Amino acid sequence: MQEIEHHSFEAGRRGKPDELESQIAQLIGAYFLDRDSNSRFDIRVHGYYDHHLNVPVVDISGEISHSLLHKRIHRDIARLAQSHYNVVHALPPDKNGLTVHVHLTPQSNSLAKNGSAGDSGNPIAVAVRKGPLYLPPERYVAVELRNIVDEIFQHQGTVPCALADTSGIKSIPGLRADGKIGVECTYGKKEYTLQRLVLAVEHEPSLNVNDLRHDLGLVVGAYLERLQSEFHLDGSPQVIINGLGDWNTGGWKTDAGSREAKPYRDGFSSHGTSEDSFSGEDASKPSATGTLLARFIAVQVIGNKIAEYAKVSLSYSIGAEETGLNVYTRGTSRIGQESLHSWIRDNIPLTIGDASLKFGLRNPALYRQIVLASDFFHNQDFPWNKVELTDYL
Repeated sequence: MQEIEHHSFEAGRRGKPDELESQIAQLIGAYFLDRDSNSRFDIRVHGYYDHHLNVPVVDISGEISHSLLHKRIHRDIARLAQSHYNVVHALPPDKNGLTVHVHLTPQSNSLAKNGSAGDSGNPIAVAVRKGPLYLPPERYVAVELRNIVDEIFQHQGTVPCALADTSGIKSIPGLRADGKIGVECTYGKKEYTLQRLVLAVEHEPSLNVNDLRHDLGLVVGAYLERLQSEFHLDGSPQVIINGLGDWNTGGWKTDAGSREAKPYRDGFSSHGTSEDSFSGEDASKPSATGTLLARFIAVQVIGNKIAEYAKVSLSYSIGAEETGLNVYTRGTSRIGQESLHSWIRDNIPLTIGDASLKFGLRNPALYRQIVLASDFFHNQDFPWNKVELTDYL
């Protein structure tokens, strides 16, 4: 009897507190790298709502290289956070809708002298042969639907043309910036079936929740038709939209989160865990850099048709040059595990320093591209998402 696995993923909209905090942290990282490409930083962004002053507030703290500290840094970071907040919420650029507090302390340069990692960590990443972009289907679909809803919001309710033509819904006015999309998927030996989609979308009181469910439901249905046509994913999933009814107040007014609170937003959710958020860290940290390397390894395994599924786990310890490696293929590998590990070690350097150089993780433009995508794995141009090795076959 074939065993079945169940996996899920939740993608936050760009106005969801955890997501917005992570974007701000990444933009601050790009700002630091603009000033010093070798800088080190570990930034925490925490937003909340001041109900006495009736304003959203962001506290930005963390440790940074001493070379980054200068007179204008607090002002520059505050302006950066305010500007991005306005973009995400579709506010006028000159609106001062956010209060920002900045508290930064110098970080010792001696913390990352070793060649492997500036910290311990156990990053995990996954690639799936039949998944779009080699991503787990639940992760791909959740982020795609998040992007569709965000695009409708950013364009004053206008539905993307292809989906409008198929669904018959041209416009959904009255959306707001907060929300999230959860997708559940079952895995057989080689089949993946979408089971349930849950969308929670903040909206204006003027948009009736039943109208929202009807119109957005048709748009989601049109997307699923396109998805099944392009990628042949099985299943007619249950779709739930605002299952608890109206949602007219979101953001930090109702959800005070933290950049470190939900690291799964960056990773692969129920396929594995990450112990820290990726955003706001420099490239010497294994949480982000190690996960990107694990994803690159998984993509090489799948791209070389060695397996149908690859879950790559790496392990790093402070001061240790040796990197732990484990690749789990759910029994689909064409070669033995020992041979697979040897092939990887022979072809891919596993240190954090090597991965940072390989992926160009000192490039501030890359950080801004990640913020634009609001995801690490949907952009095929990111180097860790590309099939590079072709020598196995």
